[in-house]
Amino acid sequence: MLISACSGVKGTSSSAKGKKGDTVKDEVEAMALMDLFVDAQRDRMLGNFAESVTKLKKCLVLDPDNHAVMHDLALIYDAQDRSADAQEFAMKAANLNPDNIWYQTLLAEIFVSQGDLDKAEATYEKILKTHPDAFDYYYELATIRFRQGDYAKSIEALDKIEETIGQSDELLQQKQMLYMELGQTDKAKAEVQKMIDTFPLDPRYYSMMAEIYQREGNETKAQEYYEKILSIDPDNGMVQLSMYEQYKNNGEDDKAREAIVKAFDDKNIDIDTKIGILLNYYNLSEGNEKELEEAYALCQKLTEVYPEDAKAHAVQGDFFLRDERYEEARTSFRRALEIDPSKSLIWNQLLSLDSELQDYPMLKKDSDEAIELFPTMPFFYLLNGIALSQQDQHKEAIDILESGKELVIDDDATLLEFYSTLGEAYHHAGQFEDSDKAYDRALNIRPDNVYVLNNYSYYLSLRKDKLDKAETMAAKANELIPGMASFQDTYAWVLYQAEKYEQAKEWLEKAMANGGNSSGTIIEHYGDVLFQLGQKEEAIRQWEKAKDLGDSSDMIDKKIRDGMLYE
Repeated sequence: MLISACSGVKGTSSSAKGKKGDTVKDEVEAMALMDLFVDAQRDRMLGNFAESVTKLKKCLVLDPDNHAVMHDLALIYDAQDRSADAQEFAMKAANLNPDNIWYQTLLAEIFVSQGDLDKAEATYEKILKTHPDAFDYYYELATIRFRQGDYAKSIEALDKIEETIGQSDELLQQKQMLYMELGQTDKAKAEVQKMIDTFPLDPRYYSMMAEIYQREGNETKAQEYYEKILSIDPDNGMVQLSMYEQYKNNGEDDKAREAIVKAFDDKNIDIDTKIGILLNYYNLSEGNEKELEEAYALCQKLTEVYPEDAKAHAVQGDFFLRDERYEEARTSFRRALEIDPSKSLIWNQLLSLDSELQDYPMLKKDSDEAIELFPTMPFFYLLNGIALSQQDQHKEAIDILESGKELVIDDDATLLEFYSTLGEAYHHAGQFEDSDKAYDRALNIRPDNVYVLNNYSYYLSLRKDKLDKAETMAAKANELIPGMASFQDTYAWVLYQAEKYEQAKEWLEKAMANGGNSSGTIIEHYGDVLFQLGQKEEAIRQWEKAKDLGDSSDMIDKKIRDGMLYE
């Protein structure tokens, strides 16, 4: 390209031809052009586009019709997404040297990038007229025609390739797809049949034929081809999946189950495909004993086939969790994290299960590890603080909760949980002023949080502090969720501390009517109220009942023995 482009430098006038001086001048200009063009190309290949453009434009000053220079300018502008400039110079180069296949190819590619498919098609057709053996261009032509929706002409281009290179999987699949788009299923089948005749032991082509029949709605014929595949390759998992669908649609549940189990045995089917199938079972199996049994069998099969893949154990854990099989779910999630500890969502599940199972030592251990892995995730600090607080390590709980709270960004729900938990931890640590501040901050975030209202008011009542505020909060909690025995007991106890014994008795009786008669705490409170109302014998009977229930205060034995109220 370089030599042909630069060899055509001519003198400035026809009358000067033949003079020795002009010949020398022409040679000097040609060499200067050659050197400048080589430098420009070097800059282009190094990515120094600005320098290359400058030198190429100087080349055009020396030789305004140099198509090689124009082609290089087009390449640079195309790389810079300057499509209009790229097209201008590509067209000039192609017009000056129309037989140059590279010029025409660049021009066609620029048309494609601009979305001008008509011009791109015309350019590729022009190339193929002058270079009929360049069959790669038929691929480009077929693609453009496909994008234009001209499937019939796209097939014509593919036929030309087939004439040159013979049959191939790629051509078969493209032609089959195009015939299906045209609704010419018989021709699509004929293409596949050619491959079956050529390669009768290759199951892929039987699968293609089965899919065509499925799209036609001819399930019987599709099943025939799937069975042919199984006669060649009995362990073909993909076919087993297809057969599973067939059997399901035909109501042949036993055969469907056998097929899906065989499919899950096939390691050639990727795990994500199998998990996708299990996700369908997740909805189908809820409340359906037969589907549930099948789902758990497939979960087990998944962990057997992929014992070292965290996803297999995680999806099994999801099923256990849904069905409230918490211990088994925790075991599955723990195994998933042993394989791949980088999944924060699985850590969330594991820690939530530790909490649900009230296994606070394990919650502490697991949350320590989660914090080490994810030091910026506040949820793990929250659960760590809860674990410490539940084990009466309140000072340590406060430290970790205060640290985690600082990590919360634009998440009021999580911040509320931190302040609520801090309120309880500070209370048990005897830091009552800090406890009140934490609870107040929680209520600033959500004034109608019933659990904060209930706990805050109860702790104030125990201290006999701010009883008016405690009464207001306890009353509000009962308005928000009426009929909850624990909330009614809290309200009663606030009233008791305010020496409103008749009202306290009324609310304790409501609590007992709502299930509180099985709570030693509520029954003991009831006995205390009765004692204050002068019903000593009945109070002792309630204290004895509270002791039998087991959830009573350390003073219960002394109350019963002495027949006196101790607080």
